[in-house]
Amino acid sequence: MKFAIKTMNRVDTLKKMTLQMLEKYGVDHSDIYLFVSTDKCVKDYGEAFPSMKIIRGPRGIVEIDNFIVNYFEPGEKYIYLNDDIRRLNYAVDTSKLKEVEKDEFLKLAEETFKTMEEKNISYAGCYPVANPYFMRNAKHAKTYDFKLITDPFSFNINNRNVQLTKFFLGDDFNENIFSDYEKSILHYQDRGSILRLTHYCADVLYFNGATTSNRTKENSHKNAELFLKRYPKYINSIKKNKNGFCSIKFKKIKSDHDLK
Repeated sequence: MKFAIKTMNRVDTLKKMTLQMLEKYGVDHSDIYLFVSTDKCVKDYGEAFPSMKIIRGPRGIVEIDNFIVNYFEPGEKYIYLNDDIRRLNYAVDTSKLKEVEKDEFLKLAEETFKTMEEKNISYAGCYPVANPYFMRNAKHAKTYDFKLITDPFSFNINNRNVQLTKFFLGDDFNENIFSDYEKSILHYQDRGSILRLTHYCADVLYFNGATTSNRTKENSHKNAELFLKRYPKYINSIKKNKNGFCSIKFKKIKSDHDLK
């Protein structure tokens, strides 16, 4: 099984978080592909992780994500991760999360890819927030309808039709703040279905509004408006959050696949 991780200038973060989780699951370093964006990162990560595959790609979220899709062969299977995942959790009931153990993880990955192949799905992932109440109150353990799969942890059967868009947000800032939303749209648009594992979630150090100086409230709103204009079929509304940043609400679109 292959694992693709995008990372930059965060050797220690990767060691303490995502890599620690993968090692717990028995993942061999030779199966891990690190996608970095500078020569310095190639050197630093190569020295820290000599058994891993270090691949230098372009800078920028859109560029590196598209580079990863074009790096793997069409139909190639891999798990895509951010470098800051603390653990993968399972909702035991409406009040308790349990960390997924090694045997459970391997079985989950195997069954997920099998389901994806059977139903011609190229993208799968977990519940977007670590809330056992909502995770366990969901009607189905798996859904195939149009839903958001968040970036930090996803199952991919490589689909080169999924190429992210750079939006011009001013001041020479070309970026896509809602890249995980666009991934979900493009995978669904191409295959008519997305697999979400409702009872599972990743514990991740998410973007907090201060990752880069250009990821401002104004750029968030501008990006959301441009996103709505590009994908009106899939977006219901734009919401301004309490912190001033925007979020996007998807429309409810049903898949033809049977629910289980």
